[in-house]
Amino acid sequence: MIRPLRQRHRIMITTLSVIIPTAFALGIVRRNQLPSSDSFPAGAAAEIYSYTELWSRNDLWDKALIRTRLLRSTSRPQRLVIELTSMKQIVRPDLLAYWVPGNARTSDTLPDSAFLLGSFTQFIPIQLDLPGQPAKQTGILLLYSLADHEIVATSKQIKL
Repeated sequence: MIRPLRQRHRIMITTLSVIIPTAFALGIVRRNQLPSSDSFPAGAAAEIYSYTELWSRNDLWDKALIRTRLLRSTSRPQRLVIELTSMKQIVRPDLLAYWVPGNARTSDTLPDSAFLLGSFTQFIPIQLDLPGQPAKQTGILLLYSLADHEIVATSKQIKL
């Protein structure tokens, strides 16, 4: 009774030992290529460095040590960019940067008027476009932890 089961098991294992590596090799060969950095438009790399600094502050945030710079595009003067660089590690997962226009008071939740600027990467200067026509606007910047659903840091009032 055991002998036929062992023979069937041996045939199945031998067959699978050929099929599985073959399927794996075919999957590797047929997978899609990842895009390389060569695929960016020609003007994109040149525009990254075409900003003039309007101001730079290290004391803008209450609970975090973040260097904040306001930059204006030289090619499009109406375009303003905020550059954030963390000077000290913030131990929170999935940090997002938000812009809250006006004199909004923040509590523990994200205001409805908040605009998502982008993901906050620590120790690497990240440039985030301000929405719409922010000229002569006031507002605050927020760091929000998506995983914890809480506001991690709030900036002081900013006048653009």
